[in-house]
Amino acid sequence: MRTLRAIFILAALAAIASSPQKASARGALGYDQDQCVIKIGPDFLYFSGYQLNLNAEHRKFCEDAPGVGDTTFVFDYGQEELRQMKADFRILRDNGPSGGDQGVDGPSLAYLPPAVYPKGTFSFVYRFDDPGNYIGVVTMDGPEGEHWVARFPFSVGGAGPSKTPYVLLALAAAMALGLFFFGGEKKRTAR
Repeated sequence: MRTLRAIFILAALAAIASSPQKASARGALGYDQDQCVIKIGPDFLYFSGYQLNLNAEHRKFCEDAPGVGDTTFVFDYGQEELRQMKADFRILRDNGPSGGDQGVDGPSLAYLPPAVYPKGTFSFVYRFDDPGNYIGVVTMDGPEGEHWVARFPFSVGGAGPSKTPYVLLALAAAMALGLFFFGGEKKRTAR
């Protein structure tokens, strides 16, 4: 009975340890003091996404827009270097690993043409009609030939990354621990 209890406890701990954490980042997107940050070249952009058609609790997002509909993307940067560069923004459908460089071979669904933003902020509104996985691409081009690109995947309408690999990992860990404990118990009783 103790062995079964130990297996159950270890399986639960393995499942908890292997569950995805909110703070995990994808692509160039990360977190800094509860703000979304995109690394581009040697600098950073602060990013926020908003969906005003949702209740107040779910309006702001970093990686995963909770629903379809009008979505506002806002980018801010304080570095003087970035304020001198042209910035553009594209949204593409994520075609997965077979889609080339991070799935960005397809056509742009939305495009904000290059412009210089001397105040260090720009925004873009796009209406998502279909849930799914997408990729945001920010490009910065400088007056001295700099060309920096940041790609960050995000989902719309709950189509985020699958938790299946984490569940399978937790089950495999639980089975391995069970075999270890049951195998050891059989050897002890056989003696």
